[in-house]
Amino acid sequence: MEVKDMVCIVCPLGCKLKVIKNDTSQTGYTVEGNKCFRGVDYGIKEMSSPTRVLTTTVIISDASVKRLPVRTSGTIPKHLIKQAMELINKVEVKAPIIVGQVIIKNILDTGVDIIASRSLYQDSKDEETLKGYLVQG
Repeated sequence: MEVKDMVCIVCPLGCKLKVIKNDTSQTGYTVEGNKCFRGVDYGIKEMSSPTRVLTTTVIISDASVKRLPVRTSGTIPKHLIKQAMELINKVEVKAPIIVGQVIIKNILDTGVDIIASRSLYQDSKDEETLKGYLVQG
């Protein structure tokens, strides 16, 4: 019987879950220790197909800093994180970049994009131009 102890991270309670493989259950698992229904879903998903939000940085040129923070627009399968990082580490972008801008579309055919977590500009003139664009566009 497969058993895994974990801490639920869905809400601030941080319940200590015990997830047990149970072939007689409709979901295939039994979850104990949860104080809310979300713990059951989290425990089962973590055992059957774990996913993560990936946060990292890419190289940016023509900006006041050398790295641009980026993240996935949703979750990706945990087993693809290493491959995703290999692709992301090859990317270099050029300022200006607007927060939310897609840096890599549909990474590894997951349906999830890599997006900028902040805006970075070449200089204050570009910042004013982009602010005007965001208001109008």
